[in-house]
This record gives sequence, structure tokens and C-alpha cells, in this order.
Amino acid sequence: MKIRNTFAASIAVATALALGACTGGAPAPGNDPVSDGKIGGEITFQTWSLKNDKFTPYFEGVVSAFEAKNPGTKVKWIDQPADGYEDKVLQQAESGELPDVMNLPPEYAHSLAEVGQLVDLSKASTILNEYVEGGVEGYTYDGFEGSFGFPWYLGTELNYWNKSLLAKGGVDKAPTSVDEMLDAAEKLAGAGVQTISDVPNPKALQSLVSGTGGKLDVFADGKFAFNTPEAAAIIDRYAKLYKLGAISPEALQGAGTLNNNISNFNKGTVAWATAGPNYIDKDLAVNAPKLLPDVDVTNGFGNPPLFIQGISVSAKSKNSATALAFAEFVTNSENQIAFVKLAAGFFPGTIAANKDVSAFAEAAQNEKQTNANELAASQMNDARMPGASQFTEAMNSYAQQQIALAVKGEITAEEALKKSVSYAEQNAAG
Repeated sequence: MKIRNTFAASIAVATALALGACTGGAPAPGNDPVSDGKIGGEITFQTWSLKNDKFTPYFEGVVSAFEAKNPGTKVKWIDQPADGYEDKVLQQAESGELPDVMNLPPEYAHSLAEVGQLVDLSKASTILNEYVEGGVEGYTYDGFEGSFGFPWYLGTELNYWNKSLLAKGGVDKAPTSVDEMLDAAEKLAGAGVQTISDVPNPKALQSLVSGTGGKLDVFADGKFAFNTPEAAAIIDRYAKLYKLGAISPEALQGAGTLNNNISNFNKGTVAWATAGPNYIDKDLAVNAPKLLPDVDVTNGFGNPPLFIQGISVSAKSKNSATALAFAEFVTNSENQIAFVKLAAGFFPGTIAANKDVSAFAEAAQNEKQTNANELAASQMNDARMPGASQFTEAMNSYAQQQIALAVKGEITAEEALKKSVSYAEQNAAG
């Protein structure tokens, strides 16, 4: 299984509108409550690139357990290849063959929900409050009410620090807030130590602003909303740090195309990096083992990023009660724990399942990995999905390039954000 640190860009709104036409004028989002029918009959369950030697026995077991628990039910499991999944889901919806229950990231679920193709789980389910709050919010969209996916397996990022470099610059403990990080970077620069090797984009600014006690929405109230004084203040501080030598040249050279964050950290040339919770065992211990004793790990700042895969229910299902029951079953704590035991580096989508990391985390090879696992689980309910489904990776890359120019002092922070919002508006679907 591919580790999806970021998920694919959203389905175009224009395509979604065409989908609405093809389905004969779909009802408005949230108007398709699950019927009160008896659980029974056949449903189809679709996953995304998970039919293989590792996961097939798991899904066969889940299906068998559900059928045994609910006599008279039959679950047909199908799996789609990794490539072209977005197109396949659209084709299924357009032809009226959308699976009853399906694995959808928030971006894909958005367009289907917008034209009434998905069940509003905030109305249909009584257990939505048992799932990680940020995961539920990931399936709640600006412009219409409802929530359209059960959080299934989740990813996040932590902060990693080179203690040796911190000490060289007179910083005696790892920063725990954005302001502390920026102050430390300035202090370290005076000792010739670089702290930062990645220029923030709007998605990263979302977490950074939250780490200073503010709030930044990439998209809100029907418009791109990341051109704010708080975002500009972060960029201005980065520009000051660049002049002082706190930011590596690679951060600007790779802006919008390549993340030098971890590669530079592994070389021991920068004091700070962000990475997933399995970084210690899977990357650092393998690629930079001599650095391992010098590395410290702390929680992500503010509302750290949350990467989500979820389970949605078709509003067109002929066995809607069965579909909802299966969606709740496959995402219950027991089944989620069993799944993420196989999917190393990911976390369950329920609050209860994240309380005991030892129940699902891969056996740590290093004590610091155990700490990272526990920290990641502890921040799950604070983590939020970076960006919004309307904000594509192309928009994000363009904005990062403009922000890099502002960091270098070639344009102002306000100009960078204004140009980025304008680009997003001009390239928005629909």
C-alpha cells in the first residue's frame, strides 16, 4: 500500500455539475437520509488499491464477520487500482453504478456530496461523535451542511529537532510553539546554524498560524481566504530569518517543486524538520543512523496537518440501512485497530482506538519511535486537514513559489498572498 501523505486533488466542480445533470438532477446535499429499512440483502463495498497479500485476508475477515453478525446480508468486495481511481468513481456515479459503501478521500467525497450522491452521516448515523473530530470535519464542506464520510485511517506530522545544532546556538530545549521556533531560528542564525529548509505554502501556513493562537482557513465562505495579516506576518518573519541566514538556500530553490525538509535534516545541516510519526524507524534509523542520538521529537504546532482516508455511503443504495451498518462496522474501533496494524504509520479514525497506541502501532525498534507514536496519537483530535478540496496542489505550488519570492525580498508578503489568491480564483473549477 502506498503511504498517502497527501491525497489527490479534488474532482472538478464543473465535472460534478455535469454529474448532477447525468443523474437526472440530484437532490440537494443532506436530503437523502438513510431509510429505516431492515438490514439485509446485498451491498457492494469498494476499496482503493488494497487488494493484495497483506490486506485481502483482513477484508475477507471483516466481510465474513459482518455477514455472520447480520444473517441475510451479502457484501461484495471490489477493489480499484491506484491509478485512475478518481475517473473510475466518476464513471460509476455517471452510470448509476456507484458502490453502496466506498473508500473516498475528502476531496473525492466533496463533489459527490455536492450533487446528492452521498448520505449525510450527521443525520443518518448516531455514532459520528465517536470519530476523530478533525476527520469528521474533513468531510464537512463549506457551502452546504452535512458530513459525508467516516474517518477510517489517518496520518499526521510531528516536529523533529537536531539537539546538537540547537545546543550549538544556545537553545537548551526543543521549541513547542511557532513563536518559540522562530525565536530559536533567529538565535541559531547568530551561531551560523540553519533551522528551516522549507518555505511555507498556504497549507503549511494554516498550521503555523494556528500555532500562534490564530486561525487561517484556506477556503471559507465561498472564497479563498488565506490572504490575511496573520499569514503575511509569518511570511515577513521568514523573510527576516532568511536575511539572517536561518533558512537554507535549498528551501527557496525547491519552492513549489521539491520538499528538501527531511533530506537536509538527515544530512545534519538544519535544526528542524517535520515528518510523519514513523520517521524514526523507517527513515532516520535507516538513512542517517549516526544522527539518531541527537534527534528529539515533539508534537506538531497548533493544529497540525491531518491526512484522511474515509468511508462514505451512497445515497442511491437500494439497501441503505445495510450500507450504513457496514460502513459503521468496518470503521469501528476494533476493525480500525486491526487495519492500522497492517498499515504502519497510520492511525485509527475513532477517538477510542487512539487512546492506546500499543494496541496497533508496529513494534518500535527505537525508544524515540515509541515516543513519536504516542505523540502522534495524542494530537489526532487537534489535527486538521490542510487546505480544502477546492484548493488544488497546482494552486498550492504556485503560492509557495510566490511566498519564496517574498521570503527573498523580491515582493512583499501581501503581494505574494494576493497573487496566490488571484491565481486560485482564476483556476478554480466551475
